[in-house]
Amino acid sequence: MNTCLWLLLCSITRGATPFITSSSVATRGADDGRSIRSPPIRQTQLFVSSTTSTPNVWVPPSQRLLETRSTIFKIQQPEELLDFISEDDRLCVIKVYASWCQACKKFDLRYRKLASKYSDKYTTNTKGTTPAEIKQQGKIRFAELQYDNPQNEDLCDSVLGTTSFPYILIYKRQEGKIRGFHCTPAKFQLLVNTVEELLADEQEDYGVDDSLQKQVIDLGLADRR
Repeated sequence: MNTCLWLLLCSITRGATPFITSSSVATRGADDGRSIRSPPIRQTQLFVSSTTSTPNVWVPPSQRLLETRSTIFKIQQPEELLDFISEDDRLCVIKVYASWCQACKKFDLRYRKLASKYSDKYTTNTKGTTPAEIKQQGKIRFAELQYDNPQNEDLCDSVLGTTSFPYILIYKRQEGKIRGFHCTPAKFQLLVNTVEELLADEQEDYGVDDSLQKQVIDLGLADRR
């Protein structure tokens, strides 16, 4: 892992306030206000199918999910954590789990139901002859990170500090890490309450309902955001 990426992940998960954009990544230090700037993040407009893409062409997490009609993005390496968080401004919920963890297996069933409720909704095509499309954008994006994947061990131990499972991390691109907590199957309602609270805060901060926003944009009275 390159040094800039490692510094960024450390600052995201240890109390700093990062500002993540699709063109660059800057982190503001927690104590002295100094900034650390890393090279540009790969641009999110390159929506190229992974089955037809040329070598080294980045495919965004949402596009990879679209191709498989999945609701949960699987983070396989540290760089994909940044890809996932930085793709857009929606809440990002990440479950950290271990393959040997029995509680994680019980937790997973409810986690997938929650993801189905709040993530993107796709067009259905039982024959699979045409690509799926997003028919309704979800309010939250979901991912999972396997602790005992060798590529993720250093990330989980040294950077994220996740030693109890399942563990939940919640991020936003412009704010960095918002929440992080151990969440057993018996306490799953804590995750539900947390995401509902964060969504309610977003609505209050915006100050206008989704239907009005859409009408204004469709009429060309406001810039698309």
